[in-house]
Amino acid sequence: MKNIIVKYHNVDVKIVLTKKDIEIVDNIQNEILKMPALNITYNDEFLNQAIINANYFSKNKNHFMIFGTGGSNLGSKALINILQGMEKNRISFYDNIDPIGFKYSIEKIDLKKTGFIIISKSGETPETLSQFASLIQFFDQENQLEIFLKNCLIITENKTSSLREISNQYKCTILDHEVDIGGRFSVFSNVGMIPAIIAGIDAKKIHNGVKDVLIKVKEGSFDEHLKLAILLTSNMNTNQIKNSVLMTYSDALFYFGKWYMQLWAESVGKDGKGITPMHAVGTTDQHSQLQLYLGGPKDKFFSFITTNHSKLGLKIHEKTLKSLKNSSYLAGKFMGDLMQAEQQATMDTFNQNGLAFREINLPKIDEFSLGQLMTLSMLETVATCYFLGVNPFDQPAVELGKILTKKYLS
Repeated sequence: MKNIIVKYHNVDVKIVLTKKDIEIVDNIQNEILKMPALNITYNDEFLNQAIINANYFSKNKNHFMIFGTGGSNLGSKALINILQGMEKNRISFYDNIDPIGFKYSIEKIDLKKTGFIIISKSGETPETLSQFASLIQFFDQENQLEIFLKNCLIITENKTSSLREISNQYKCTILDHEVDIGGRFSVFSNVGMIPAIIAGIDAKKIHNGVKDVLIKVKEGSFDEHLKLAILLTSNMNTNQIKNSVLMTYSDALFYFGKWYMQLWAESVGKDGKGITPMHAVGTTDQHSQLQLYLGGPKDKFFSFITTNHSKLGLKIHEKTLKSLKNSSYLAGKFMGDLMQAEQQATMDTFNQNGLAFREINLPKIDEFSLGQLMTLSMLETVATCYFLGVNPFDQPAVELGKILTKKYLS
């Protein structure tokens, strides 16, 4: 790939495929190339309309509240998080129903300048419905319901549902959630693009990053992208790898890590099979999780996502530290120099301890590289599911919890 560089350490990554494996690889290639979640990036008409819709909705507003859970917000959250400054702060996400925090947030807003985006593929997500209906109740009591409803944008499937009925009843603006794109794969659709465009993300660069990876898949030269799937599934069968740890060395990738965990967990964990995803943040979690990774059971594979931090950020005051015996090594350095050193030191420590890991290096964290990274993640996830023999696109085990929730409230 153009930007992303992947290097494996302490693992045999030679790909030797059996006849059965070759059939699976062919199936993976066919699946990836027909995935609506990825093919939507070739639809210029869709993207141009999304840009028009986002720009129109954002007029005369300076703050936006996104209501949705799981795939309805993690993708756009990951995209927007690469921004810095005020543009990023224009967007607030509400993916939980903590009653105290939610009530406090609503009471503090400037209604006339706030846009509300409510997202649910099924239109029946109880958390999202409760949020929307609570907002209606609150603003009705405040005699501001008409203003609130004019400032709402609904994204849901074009079918009969509770959310669709409410939205039609109150004449809210509605955009369709693509029927053939599941929530956790929906980042490149309206679900991810509308909030991202409003925040200032260049959606075309995101889509170009996706297409850059898909070109490799079309050419059949994507064996590199299958290494993780083959490595994890082969070692899982011998009980050697039970956990896959993603360690991101940039705050800009924090929500990418959360998005990735949902993508992986809901897709792979079925029929008693699966590898548990974990997310660690460098350097923060070096002070909380690293001891376990180095001194605990060797049942994990690690993916470090790195970038170049050298000479970035604030400079460390030289005069303050240069005379101190234990801290003089920091004098005159930049904060990014310390981040760079710790990033490299952690990987070197893993290497010297013989731990299996890979480094995914992004020379620059931007829309194009994030589009690449998310597509690579989808490809690896789908491939792993195929090698395990599970369906990447459903999540049947969580249905009981939904049924019981309805029962307890009825």
